[in-house]
Amino acid sequence: MKNNGTPFAKTIIEHTLLKDKTMKTLRNIVPIIALLLAGLTGMAKEKQKADTAAFNKMVQLVNSKNFYINVDAAFPMGNGSITVDTKYGSKRLGGEGYVSLANNEGELFIMDTVVTGHMPFFGRAYNIPYGDGGGMEFSKTKLEKESIKVFQKKKKQYVEYEFTVRKDGDVINFRVEIYANGKCSVNVNSNNRASISYSGDVTAIPEDKKPYLK
Repeated sequence: MKNNGTPFAKTIIEHTLLKDKTMKTLRNIVPIIALLLAGLTGMAKEKQKADTAAFNKMVQLVNSKNFYINVDAAFPMGNGSITVDTKYGSKRLGGEGYVSLANNEGELFIMDTVVTGHMPFFGRAYNIPYGDGGGMEFSKTKLEKESIKVFQKKKKQYVEYEFTVRKDGDVINFRVEIYANGKCSVNVNSNNRASISYSGDVTAIPEDKKPYLK
C-alpha cells in the first residue's frame, strides 16, 4: 500500500495554521496591553498629583494655625487595667491598650496662639487637682514651643506639629502627625500623667462649632 505522507502533511498544515492564529492573537492583544499599561500609568500619575495637592493643602491648613483636631480612639500607655469614665458610667478595662472614644470624643481647636478643647484621659495620674483625672481641659490656653515640620519621604508624607501647654502646674507636650487624607496620631506626654496616644482627624474648624469658641 502506498504511503503518500498525508498524516504528516496534515500535521504540518495544522501546526502552521495554529502558529498563524497565535501570531494574530498576539498582534491583537499587544496593543490592548499597551493601552492598559498606559492607562494605569496615567491613573498612577493622576493619583500622585491628587495626593500631592491634598498634602500641600494640609500643610497650608496647619501653617494657618487655625484648625481642628478630633480624636475617636485612645491608646493608654502600659498593659495594666484602667477605669474609663463615660456618660454611661465607669467601666473597668483589662489592659487591651485601646479605648474607643465613640461616646466621649476629644477635640482641640488650634487658634493662632491658643488652644481650646478637651482630651479624655485614661491611665495613671500624679499630683493633679482633685476631680481632674478624667480629662485634659483647655480654654484659650497659650501655646508654647510650637514647631511645624514637613516630611516628604518616598512612601510617607506627613506634617509634624508640636506644642506645649501649661495648666495647673502641669507641663503637657503634644506631638501630632498629620497625613494628606487628614488622618492624624496625637502623642501626649505630661509631668503629672502617664503618656497616652490618640488617633483621629484634622480639618478646618467646623462652622457649627465656631460660635462656641467666642
